[in-house]
Amino acid sequence: MKLKDMEILAKGSILFSLKKTISPKIITILYLLGLAAMFLFAISHFVASFSLGFVEGIWGLLEIAVFGLFGFITLRIFCEAIIIYFKSHADIITDTESTITKKSLIDDVRDAIEELAQDEKRKNPPAPEQIVSTPAPKKTTRAKKPVKKPLAKKTTIKKTSEKSTK
Repeated sequence: MKLKDMEILAKGSILFSLKKTISPKIITILYLLGLAAMFLFAISHFVASFSLGFVEGIWGLLEIAVFGLFGFITLRIFCEAIIIYFKSHADIITDTESTITKKSLIDDVRDAIEELAQDEKRKNPPAPEQIVSTPAPKKTTRAKKPVKKPLAKKTTIKKTSEKSTK
């Protein structure tokens, strides 16, 4: 992290705005501060242990090596774990950033209406088309005139004798 970045971080509105994530930058700063603290511990322990005597000074060097290595590894693992956590959740952060930076209230309302419509479609999917059988149209026939049946002819049996006599 450069001095210019730290100046922007300290003076700008980055600390008071949620539009950008600053956690990875802060983790880098914490890592550098941890290394500086371990270095200062090593120097102060070195001076203090040799002020007590030569044997105590050698023992102090051993303590610096063991605790310094343990502290360095612990600090490194801790900072890397936090950075990996933030990188794995970067898609959530970008989603949050995109919802924060909407252009206007109209866009928000439009998005909300579209979401409601999509939710409604998911709840009530359209029914598959059903084959609706419509009754066949009725044949319109003209009223038929009643047909008069011809009367049956009366057949009379004439007696043959009468025909022959005439």
